[in-house]
Amino acid sequence: MRSITRLTLTGLCVALLGTGCSAASPTRDFVGPSGIGPSGSIPSPTSTAISSAAPTVQPASPDSWLMVGQEGSAGLQVILASTRTVLFDLPTGAPLDSRWGRILAATPAGADTLIRDFVLEPGPAGASITIGGAWQLPRIGPDPVPVGESLNGRTIVLAEYARPTTDGTTRFALLDGSLSKPARIITLHGRFDFDALSPDGATLYLVEHLDAAAGGAYQVRAVDVASGTLKDGVVADKSQLVEQMAGYPLAQTRRNDGVVLTLYRGREHPFVHALNSLDGWAVCLDLPATHADDAVAAADWGLAPSPDGRSVYAVNATLGLVVELDPTQPGVVRTATVKPLADQDIVLAKFGHQAGGPADRRVVVSSDGRRIYAAGRGGILEIDAA
Repeated sequence: MRSITRLTLTGLCVALLGTGCSAASPTRDFVGPSGIGPSGSIPSPTSTAISSAAPTVQPASPDSWLMVGQEGSAGLQVILASTRTVLFDLPTGAPLDSRWGRILAATPAGADTLIRDFVLEPGPAGASITIGGAWQLPRIGPDPVPVGESLNGRTIVLAEYARPTTDGTTRFALLDGSLSKPARIITLHGRFDFDALSPDGATLYLVEHLDAAAGGAYQVRAVDVASGTLKDGVVADKSQLVEQMAGYPLAQTRRNDGVVLTLYRGREHPFVHALNSLDGWAVCLDLPATHADDAVAAADWGLAPSPDGRSVYAVNATLGLVVELDPTQPGVVRTATVKPLADQDIVLAKFGHQAGGPADRRVVVSSDGRRIYAAGRGGILEIDAA
């Protein structure tokens, strides 16, 4: 069995590139060879049980794996890129390594939630743990790929799913990354959403909503993971202490140095909230306000880092706007206008399991760093990064 060499994730496609392919077959979230017919179709998973059976090896071939999500499907399918043959099913999960050889998934198990480390590459079976109640890995805005694990792998955060908030509290579950210890449930007074974790998993950052309106005013708070309590004060932009933040999160990228960049659609213009998750400070970087009142076009902003990590690009293909950010300062390096694609009423391919909504991620950078690909209302725009 040959190992997977790289996985490239986009909202346009999620590609698993390698020199050979193999398939694993636990019965709930992977479909074994018996479930793959000659036409490549598979039955939809209906059981929450997960088998511990050993992976079933298929003959290696010089091909690539493509991970795709389809409308009406509860998870993902891994297929051969050349033939579209379905190899196995996966739940939608968060990658635990850069090659997507392992993913972390939270799936319903009756009245409980099963958290499991899925191993796609050869190796020992991943750990698992069950938590009472309905929990999920958090997501950032419309991005269908969940988050919630610290970069060092030692802390996992789950958000409670669909619990009535009539008591004015929000609950999160804190897990050890090994999935070997019982979950700790923390209850906070107020309305909170997940924002980020520090690389060492010691600090959890949350967005605290200050009003009932969607996309309304918010502030960023920090939680000490060891004690499960809110730290005093708020995480504010030191350069704009008076301005109140408000908006919808659209995309996020995090760096090994602890800087987390989140792109928001603001009330007056889009902006990037640059959080230093190690030291607990933030800077807001304004993006062009061009057609900010166009709700459809405003939702087409995306965020993607360059392969060398020196730049992060905020791009809107529908408006033809490109902003290069320096994530180390952080600051805006340059802004460019490119010719947007004509509106051809193209419907972007769906990635995820919801019945409708936008496709993400909208922006990716080529592996050599020379080209930026951005999805917009008129299709996919190729931009020279230079």
